[in-house]
Amino acid sequence: MPVYPSRPRKSSYGYPLGVITLDEEAVFAPGDVAYAGSYDFPVYYRVATGTALAGIARGDSALEEAVVTAARELETQGVRAITGASGLLIHYQDAVARAVNIPVLLSSLSQLPFISMLLASDRSIGVITADARLLGNRTLSLTGIDERRRLVTQGMEQASHFRASVLEHREPLDPQRIEQEIVATARQMAEADPDMGAILLEGAMMPAYAAAVNKATALPVFDYMTMIRQLKHATHQRAYSGYY
Repeated sequence: MPVYPSRPRKSSYGYPLGVITLDEEAVFAPGDVAYAGSYDFPVYYRVATGTALAGIARGDSALEEAVVTAARELETQGVRAITGASGLLIHYQDAVARAVNIPVLLSSLSQLPFISMLLASDRSIGVITADARLLGNRTLSLTGIDERRRLVTQGMEQASHFRASVLEHREPLDPQRIEQEIVATARQMAEADPDMGAILLEGAMMPAYAAAVNKATALPVFDYMTMIRQLKHATHQRAYSGYY
């Protein structure tokens, strides 16, 4: 039987994953990184106090301390790995990785180099983001992807219900309408670029619609949950047994 020592400053135990969330109100529906029911294992959340999307998108250095503090608090609680609830947290990836002693993948965009390795050099990667105006070339370069890889980026800010419910919070979020808008965007991207080899859904709320995009385009679809599942599996490997 294992022996379980007590650990200082821990209020509870057994969380494989910690999630850093932004300090702003939003709708967190099933499938969202910030919706605890999206996982089949327990997760621990910590708000990076004072952070909002506009500052995170700029990579505001004044917010680095808040993000690092949240990460350190998660590590203190015993999580085995840390992620974030906004793809734009890529700006703080290095700072957080240096500040803690556990694996860190804050952004779904971190998968871009891996996706690139899957594809021939002449294939493109589609990136669907909440607001393309916030996703500049500097943000994408922080992922370490080869600059020769062609990325096709499309924001959802022009989709009426997405803009009203997700970006502006003027009306309740209707998952069916959001799915229709994201799927339509993905189809348009794939039809306009027959060389597209995969799609990455950048937003933390987009995993809920990944299956529909996969079905509609027949392309491999990556999102926050594909990254998180790999991270969790790497830190909690399965022991194999059986008959031979």
